[in-house]
Amino acid sequence: MPVLPSPEEIYAARTEKGAWTRATLAEWGIPWPPVKGWKDELIARWEAAQQNHTPR
Repeated sequence: MPVLPSPEEIYAARTEKGAWTRATLAEWGIPWPPVKGWKDELIARWEAAQQNHTPR
């Protein structure tokens, strides 16, 4: 199962030029080349996972 990064982790993983490497995207399960909207989809998946893990 791919790693599901938080929005902060997504933006922190950018290179100096402001992009993401193929290897980083592969860790997250994003195909190369990434399609438009991949960040929004990844963030939505992370948010949904957070809602499913409510503290007891």
